[in-house]
Amino acid sequence: MAIECEHCHTAVVFVTESTLNDIKKLLQPNIKTLSTQATAPSSSLHAIYPRCDAYALGLDLNTAFPIILQNGQQTTIHELDLW
Repeated sequence: MAIECEHCHTAVVFVTESTLNDIKKLLQPNIKTLSTQATAPSSSLHAIYPRCDAYALGLDLNTAFPIILQNGQQTTIHELDLW
């Protein structure tokens, strides 16, 4: 069963600590759904809901930041079917 956001109803994705640092440096976004709850399969991953925080994940960039799906697959927000 996928973990979903109660607001946007999209499945949580994960970013590494390194990716999160890159996001903060480049975009300085206000990440609304950033979570370090037990939903992350590793303590070095951070849970983010992609529809709520699409900008932070690089939706407006030519090359978006890498994300990790709940099944472990790596992708970007450009490859998700969110809308």
